[in-house]
Amino acid sequence: MIVIVAYDPAAGLREDIPAERLPEILQRKDAVVWVDLSGPTKEETAILGSAFHFHPLALEDCGAQRQNPKVDDFRDYLFILTHGVHPESSMREFRTRQLGLFLGPNYLVSWHKEKSRSVEHALESARKNPRVVSDGPGALLYSILDYQVDLYFPVMENFQKSIDVIEQKIFSRPTSAILQEVFQVKKSLMRLRRISGHSRREFALIDERSGISMRDVYDHLVRITDLAESYRELAADALQAHLSIVSNRTNEIMRVLTIIATLFIPLTFIVGVYGMNFPDMPEMRLKHGYAYVWGLMIAVAAGMYLYFRRRGIFPGPDR
Repeated sequence: MIVIVAYDPAAGLREDIPAERLPEILQRKDAVVWVDLSGPTKEETAILGSAFHFHPLALEDCGAQRQNPKVDDFRDYLFILTHGVHPESSMREFRTRQLGLFLGPNYLVSWHKEKSRSVEHALESARKNPRVVSDGPGALLYSILDYQVDLYFPVMENFQKSIDVIEQKIFSRPTSAILQEVFQVKKSLMRLRRISGHSRREFALIDERSGISMRDVYDHLVRITDLAESYRELAADALQAHLSIVSNRTNEIMRVLTIIATLFIPLTFIVGVYGMNFPDMPEMRLKHGYAYVWGLMIAVAAGMYLYFRRRGIFPGPDR
């Protein structure tokens, strides 16, 4: 679908503009044109080449998947590639929607395969307040990017809550499922960190007034990037804490099992000796030999237990 919005001082804001008139309107210096292509067909996309003469590589980047954010200066226009948060994005699978923007002296072109909440918000704002368009393409660009960046902050809050929950689970009952959650959060944060790239370059096509607004977007992106890096470090710390707790518990279990095995070594020796069937063994004919052997084994086990407790090797009832 293609939507063409134009503003000029004489006619005001108009949306009923046919694509055939684009070259004519673009020649007017006092007109501001916004062309939005949402899930466009090949015929609609062809307008970008015929009416605006955009570079083929820029058009190719628009349709490509998972491109990194960037800003390319083609002198006559800027090509900006950004990512907006997908409505169905989650901590387990952080998803985005790619948005291509072309900024010219008196026009803005937005290209996206799926619906863009930031574009829809800017379009609705323009319909309610034509000044959004009359202030120039730089103001339109700011309106789109500002709303797009604002949608990241609820996601950052969800990341913070997820990491807090994971930390509570780690210190209460660490399991392999928690380990998987940590890896998923780290993976999502790495993607968030990659697609929240920012540029502080100055461009001649962005006027001073719009440049001040764009610096606000830049500051928000810096904050998002810093938060993503901070949360990634917290996730890494949570992973290390999980591994340390599991390792400590494993060592504790192995220590107890080793002590138990050590206790049974002399008992096994005693039972082994008196389990031999030689007829000339002196203790074999004792009337209470069975009780004596049990007493000996209990005494040996108790003595070793007390020895381990005094050395702090075996935990007692008070630990």
